[in-house]
Amino acid sequence: MKWQNWSLHQRLIVSTFLTLAWITPTLAQTDKPLTRAEVYKLIPSVDLLLHNQTQRPAQRNDVIVPRDAVKTGVSSEAQLFFNDKSLIRVDQKTIFRFQPGYRRFNLPNRIALGEIIPNVENGRALILSPPGSVVTVVETPGSQIRILAADCANEPTPINTQNNPICKPAPKATAVMVAHHQESNTTQVFALTDGDINISDLQDKKTVALKGGQTVAIRNGIVGNPQEFDLPAFYKTISLASGLGPGQEKLLAQESTPVQETLKAIRLETLAALKNQAQRFRGFTRTFLSDALNGTEGDLNPRPGVSVRIINPQVVTGTYYKTSENTAVFYPDNNSNSPNNITIDFDQKTITIDGNTGVSNNAGLSGNNARGSVINANGQITQLEVIGVNGEQPQDNVGYRGTLTTGVRRGR
Repeated sequence: MKWQNWSLHQRLIVSTFLTLAWITPTLAQTDKPLTRAEVYKLIPSVDLLLHNQTQRPAQRNDVIVPRDAVKTGVSSEAQLFFNDKSLIRVDQKTIFRFQPGYRRFNLPNRIALGEIIPNVENGRALILSPPGSVVTVVETPGSQIRILAADCANEPTPINTQNNPICKPAPKATAVMVAHHQESNTTQVFALTDGDINISDLQDKKTVALKGGQTVAIRNGIVGNPQEFDLPAFYKTISLASGLGPGQEKLLAQESTPVQETLKAIRLETLAALKNQAQRFRGFTRTFLSDALNGTEGDLNPRPGVSVRIINPQVVTGTYYKTSENTAVFYPDNNSNSPNNITIDFDQKTITIDGNTGVSNNAGLSGNNARGSVINANGQITQLEVIGVNGEQPQDNVGYRGTLTTGVRRGR
């Protein structure tokens, strides 16, 4: 997936409140910055923008603290390992900056005072937090993304004031990728784990929750609807998420022992999310197959059949990728080396499948799905269904489950 044309004039603010798993109560009472990160890995070119210092090339094991920043160039990546064992992978052409925070975290037998708010500007980042960390708020122009929000108790302690609440860390591991595209003023959130992941606008007029394998876009401050994306395809194509997908456990051996522990904890949740999405997809596929065999189109929501009916339908499941404004590719599960090329215009309601427009064709958003059909003069029909777009056009370069059905149109 390529993310280009990031602007330096707008920024994605990822507010990640990170606890300190190793500090002592004595250390927690000091005024020094308590949360920090080390540059664990880097692929040049990566620069450090240390607070009130001259920009310089980053080196492995460099330490960054509040108000410092990491800037990645083209084809570059930086991985930051925090002292609460959280790992943040910063993709190319991104600025990752720290800001100090104010909330407090109550850990077993100790109190951590060092909340910190990183800012991710002009790019994307994958945030991986094991149990015991608190990944709370992502702020972008016009949106708030709450990720396993902190449980702030009202305990009667001297420091538990309105401005400094005591918070409990999240008990589950979480993995979320967030990106902001300045040109379109769009934020895209990808949930890789199940859990308490909620996205809302700044006025809290609309809030949506994401499961693992779901994504949502926030355009110009307007929160869209959750859409399913294909988790197995995501792990095959997004290098930023390496080590989290099925069959990638050997990649963990390349990491240090502390990072291995973090990734193992994250993998328990990412693999569980994969299984849960597979169960959802099996339900979707059964619905599609049943509808196809009955000669009606499918949807995530039951509804009456429409006019296009198919005799002897041959249904192939697969993954749909929108590659540009009006082009897409469908990869069949049974032959991914022979994809179907799609040209589709939802505004004009037209579709071409493998260069064929037929004597008639039609495309549109249908309930929770996108649909298109091409009918030939002899009555042969090819029908595409894309699952879980929830009334919105599919996002570019995101894998969606779907079906491609061929057969003969009824009524010939």
